[in-house]
Amino acid sequence: MNPVPEKKLILLVDDAPANIQVAHAILKDQYRTRIATSGAKALELVKVQPAPDLILLDVMMPEMDGYEVCRRLKEDPATHDIPVIFLTARTEAEDETMGFEVGAVDYIHKPFSPPVVLARVNTHLSLREAQRQLEGEKRKVDALLDNILPAAAVSEIKATGHVAPQRFENVAVLFVDLVGFTKYCDQHSPEEVVGSLSDLFILFEETAARHGLEKIKTIGDAFLATAGLLTPNADPLRAAVLCALEISAAVPLVGPGWVVRAGAHRGAVMAGIVGRERYQFDIWGDIVNVASRLTAASTPGAVAVTEAEGAALSGLTITPRGMVELKGKGPVPVVEVSR
Repeated sequence: MNPVPEKKLILLVDDAPANIQVAHAILKDQYRTRIATSGAKALELVKVQPAPDLILLDVMMPEMDGYEVCRRLKEDPATHDIPVIFLTARTEAEDETMGFEVGAVDYIHKPFSPPVVLARVNTHLSLREAQRQLEGEKRKVDALLDNILPAAAVSEIKATGHVAPQRFENVAVLFVDLVGFTKYCDQHSPEEVVGSLSDLFILFEETAARHGLEKIKTIGDAFLATAGLLTPNADPLRAAVLCALEISAAVPLVGPGWVVRAGAHRGAVMAGIVGRERYQFDIWGDIVNVASRLTAASTPGAVAVTEAEGAALSGLTITPRGMVELKGKGPVPVVEVSR
């Protein structure tokens, strides 16, 4: 059984007890009420939790009039979004204009009609609830963007509505590929397959983040990341290789028998967002192809790089592989890196 939703809370602000009684009588069946008989008291009570969902505010009050109360409410980030409706005997056009200028959402003249008050209150509470729901959906969209796009790309798309395609120099491209995953799929249930793959890719993503790499995408059972693309990196190839080595050491701890092969290459890439309904941030260029081919040729547990790139990885164990046939490239001198 669904719980009955709690009534919305209205803060009534008026220095005349008779006016408070009339407004309370109109609202009491549908709403909870809180009462303030001065502007200063209203500014105190609005901070008491739970905060009011809406404020009915008189204009003509001693010491601090309703305009000043509303102005202060709108200046305070904690109360800025609470809708304020003026309920007042001030009926001149300039008075009403002033009410809207200081931030009120509505202006009801005294003597007022109870159905009109209820209708206006209902309308603005509904509008506020709709706004909250939109904000909630926006947060979900933001979280989704954060999951599928690099942080720098998310910032740019929020600021400009798109991400300009660019050429980036000195970028390391890393592929990490699970060995034997197709056979594993044939021998296990869909739930086991997806669960294992999820655990492994969480490991990949967290390790990449620690080394300053940006996840680009997953391709089946392969993981593609870059170093030095949208976030500066003084030594992108070393970062990519160290990331792969850490992944390789940790994978067996996720599931017995798991092992990965990896390949990395460095150079210039083109990057941008493709798609309209489903955004996909991607990279293109010859070094992407070379990194992929190196991965396919690497020994499980090792990181394959070209001999020329391996010369820059001092302090790591380099094992020559000799000339390796890379698809589309012919024979290429390759080395494998380990700790």
